[in-house]
Amino acid sequence: MGVAFGGQQAAAPERSEAGVEASSLTVPGVPTPPIPEGNTGLAAKYPGDVGIEKDPDVVFVENFEGPVDEICSHWDQVDGQPTMSKSDDIPPGSGGKQSLLLTRVAGGTDGYDGGGKLSRWLKDKQGHGYEQLFYRVYMKFNKEHAPIHHYGSGLSGSFTPYAHGGAGQRPKGNELWSSNVEPGDFKTWTFYTYWQQMGGSPPRGQTWGNLFELDVPPRPVEKEKWICLELMVKMNDIGDTNGEQAYWLEGKLSRKGDMITSYLGNGFPSVGTWTHDKFHPGLTTPGIAWNYQLGKSAPIPGGKPFPGFAWRSVPELNVNAVWLYRYMDPPEPGTSKVWWDHVVVAKKYIGPLTPLTK
Repeated sequence: MGVAFGGQQAAAPERSEAGVEASSLTVPGVPTPPIPEGNTGLAAKYPGDVGIEKDPDVVFVENFEGPVDEICSHWDQVDGQPTMSKSDDIPPGSGGKQSLLLTRVAGGTDGYDGGGKLSRWLKDKQGHGYEQLFYRVYMKFNKEHAPIHHYGSGLSGSFTPYAHGGAGQRPKGNELWSSNVEPGDFKTWTFYTYWQQMGGSPPRGQTWGNLFELDVPPRPVEKEKWICLELMVKMNDIGDTNGEQAYWLEGKLSRKGDMITSYLGNGFPSVGTWTHDKFHPGLTTPGIAWNYQLGKSAPIPGGKPFPGFAWRSVPELNVNAVWLYRYMDPPEPGTSKVWWDHVVVAKKYIGPLTPLTK
């Protein structure tokens, strides 16, 4: 499920497969639509998340209570179970008693030297996915955690449940898309998104995960502290670029001055400039994009509204999968720990935990 990550070399896309890049599209700019923030979501009705799984708008809940084997049985794909154990370290205000701890040590654990992953299909009663979903998770990193090649939480749409290649390749709109939020080098959070109109990069026009918040105030990752991350994806109408994505940290959208930068859709942010696969909200200077006909980078106009997302070209491709992943290179000296807790997937904004009064 989702997109394979890695630093391997990838061939440039064929010109016939390159498709339309988002940076070449022009749409009217609009104000960023209202969207909830803070403790105004579903979690406000369920202190400590107790009983939230019974809400009619909730699609999936993982509270990481019970044995590791039982937790893994809730997911369709599990990588790195030898690294998983139970912990009594839980987010403040939690109604639970345990979280899931993934411990990565030098030399690997029982022959496993990866970071760990959980992924699950999300299907409605008809066996399809959803037009829009919100996904919230709590996570915590230990102080000694080593740099991560790719780590994050994501929603995706795919017709196959198995991991497959994708790094350096533009997905087709009738096969795959993915929207992830990653902590990068722990200095700031950012989107890492694959879709059919993503931009290409030098030197051959490969398409790595696209970023959308360049030249904005950093959002550093604080270790030894529980972090609440929430992600939303809304699908596009076929033939339109009115798809959306957003993320919240501790229930707050990211901003550059008065401009919201972590909520993107058709016409908002209302101005920005592309540098290959990166979008700079608020920037009005000329940009640059990979030109597949010329086989090199070429200047493009800047100061244009964000064009939105054409996630799909067929109506059957919806939001139908969720995952947590930590992709790391061969084990480094020392011990890297990450805790996961309070996963909720819902049709409406969830928001941070409302503390349970005990």
